[in-house]
Amino acid sequence: MRFSIVTPSFNGARFLRETIESVVSQEGPFHIEYIVVDNRSTDGTVDILSEYERTLSSRPARCRGVAFRWSSEGDGGMYDALNRGFSRATGDVYAWINADDVYLPGAFAAVAATLGRYPHIRWLKGVTSYIDEASAVRAWGKCTLYDREWIRRGIYGREAYFIQQDSVFWAADLWREAGGIDPRLNLAGDYFLWIAFSRIAPLHSLNYRVSCFRARSGQMSRDLERYLRECDLVKPRDHSLARRMIAAYFRREDRVPARIRPILYRLLFGTQDLNVVEWREGTTPELRKATYCRV
Repeated sequence: MRFSIVTPSFNGARFLRETIESVVSQEGPFHIEYIVVDNRSTDGTVDILSEYERTLSSRPARCRGVAFRWSSEGDGGMYDALNRGFSRATGDVYAWINADDVYLPGAFAAVAATLGRYPHIRWLKGVTSYIDEASAVRAWGKCTLYDREWIRRGIYGREAYFIQQDSVFWAADLWREAGGIDPRLNLAGDYFLWIAFSRIAPLHSLNYRVSCFRARSGQMSRDLERYLRECDLVKPRDHSLARRMIAAYFRREDRVPARIRPILYRLLFGTQDLNVVEWREGTTPELRKATYCRV
């Protein structure tokens, strides 16, 4: 198996080394192709990329091989950079990690084990945890499950919880079939991509801590109002009763006793297409159906 990971960057030198290390230090029976697409950074990013280009060629890999490539040229924004990065990719499995987020040790091994046993899975969502600017863990994430029809309707990220991009992996041919991301978007490119993917294949969840999203000052993802406006351009929101029920449930879910939540969820939304893979190091991944949206 060959992973192709793309990082779009612009003046992200502060956390870039940590991001790069989280990719190239993954250990397991797979190859890694890592592509960084930089937008003419002026903060030392290019020096860091040049250094890794020199050192990785002689540094022993913890997997079956690491190929590192980068460019620094003008682009039309993050999603234009991603489209160009993936156009150069040659791997079987794609993902992107932003220049301030990180993968956790064992992430690629977990994904490889899952996709190796279940080749029909075309995209997979692991668990996202949260770190601060000092790389301290703010919160360990939990496994959430996703209904294909709800993704297609654009519910996740609006009425329900997000599909966090940093822990999503997908088959290369799924990206090509979906056609990439609309480069005119600034914030909701992942939302656009998930809807496109859902028209082709269901999303499976992996109950394993895969990545960490870094909360920091000044990041674009904090502009929720602008993000939601872009979501409306991607997929205009309907105002059906069913959609209002979904929004009402997730606004109040934490007020419902934990033992009651699965029962209430099934009463409100019925049996959904929810898929989860359980995996622990040294074991075989096990795919099962679930009746509640959280594990």
